[in-house]
Amino acid sequence: MKIIWIIFILLFVQNIAMAAVSEYIEAYSQCCENESYKKFEQVIKGSASISDIEKQFVIDREIENELGSHFIYTDLENCIKIALGENYDIKINRADADEAYWINKNAQFQLLPDIYYNYDIKNLEGNYLVGGIVATTTHEVPIQSYFIAEWSTINQGKYFFYLAQTRNLLKSAKATLEYTKDETLLNTITNYYDTLARKLEIEVQKVNLYDRLEQLRYTQARFESGLGTLYDVKRAQAELAGAQQDYTAALNSLRLQQASLANVLGVDVLEAVYPFEIAVDKRQLVNPSYSIEELYEQALESREDIKAKKAEINAYRAQRSSNYTDIIPAVTISYQNGMVGTKRMGMSSHNSITLDVRANLGKNMLMGTITQIKADSAVVRAKKLELIKLERQVKEDIINSYYDSLNALKKIEASEVEVEAADTSLNLSLANMKAGEATFIDVIASQNIKVQANLNLIKNMIEYNKAQSKLLFDMGIISPKNVLKDYKTRFY
Repeated sequence: MKIIWIIFILLFVQNIAMAAVSEYIEAYSQCCENESYKKFEQVIKGSASISDIEKQFVIDREIENELGSHFIYTDLENCIKIALGENYDIKINRADADEAYWINKNAQFQLLPDIYYNYDIKNLEGNYLVGGIVATTTHEVPIQSYFIAEWSTINQGKYFFYLAQTRNLLKSAKATLEYTKDETLLNTITNYYDTLARKLEIEVQKVNLYDRLEQLRYTQARFESGLGTLYDVKRAQAELAGAQQDYTAALNSLRLQQASLANVLGVDVLEAVYPFEIAVDKRQLVNPSYSIEELYEQALESREDIKAKKAEINAYRAQRSSNYTDIIPAVTISYQNGMVGTKRMGMSSHNSITLDVRANLGKNMLMGTITQIKADSAVVRAKKLELIKLERQVKEDIINSYYDSLNALKKIEASEVEVEAADTSLNLSLANMKAGEATFIDVIASQNIKVQANLNLIKNMIEYNKAQSKLLFDMGIISPKNVLKDYKTRFY
């Protein structure tokens, strides 16, 4: 009977103590000086009567204020539009392509004759030798006025090879421009997803920071009521300080990543570009049934950098072939129409047609021509080897992206299970601690697992989407349409 009474008294005291703990936590919360925690607490607990969009805005504003910068909200689709219009690598390569275009146009018009006007007047006065023997004294003012047309025909045939060379350099420049657009598109996607990852990681760290604060409040209340230990309080303080450091590091990482994204977009690097998506979903962009060989064959047909390299090789071939024209005669035709005479005798018409044929036996007794052909052949061989190296690198990149996608997909499946299990584990550890069946160390371990599980899920989602975009790029078929397939901004 006494035992029953003792148990009844202990239960009664425990209820009183727990009520005291609840009152202490409420008082602690009201006295908290950090307004950011108060606002965020309402969002986390869902006690604020606002929509999901408004909740996200509250979180974004808190992060914006803590960074001390004004966010420029955007999404992946908008980033792609900005980058393709403002990126400086694209602008530079577009200028290079314009240069190649006008050089090719210049080559096309080199077949036209040169036309120019020549006017010559002299004042001759004094003694002059006639025929180099008889001296005579004269005062004349000879005048010549000519329109001249001169045509070097096909410049020993070099014209055709130069035209082929500039045409292939133009093809190479255009392909390089398209490749730069593809590369910029990939860099935009990569940087956007990295920025989104930093944002989502900050939100995880912010929730963790709030949870650590709640744990400190709880352990402090237990200690004040005589149910806890000073060790638990100090450990909770240490965990809160560690969470604050992780959160601060995440904020810094976001700001640096925002600068990288802004630089790729071609906007002011000081602009704090900020994704307004609240989550990330895995997005399959490449048909998983394709084999690596099929992906590689597609790349050989579609990659713009491979097209650029092939056109460059053809340009150097044309340059090498032009050396053989050194042994072809150079033919120049000139036509003059004008007036000649003197001031005293008057002017009379003058017309002439000149045909000039010069037969060369190559440069430097043909040795200059032969050695130049050898040098240009070496350049062609080097460019061919560069093409082989590029194709090999493309195949390696495809293998990497292919297996990165598969690996990330498997990790996502495991991470989803891990997140669910971590949430359940944390809830059970909290319940067990309150029931006296677990320690605060168990809660801390469960909290750490929960944070890491959420971070892992975000990381693996981002890595999968980046790998899929990279695979499109490696295949040479990346485009705004392909990367935005089934893309929807979450909530907004």
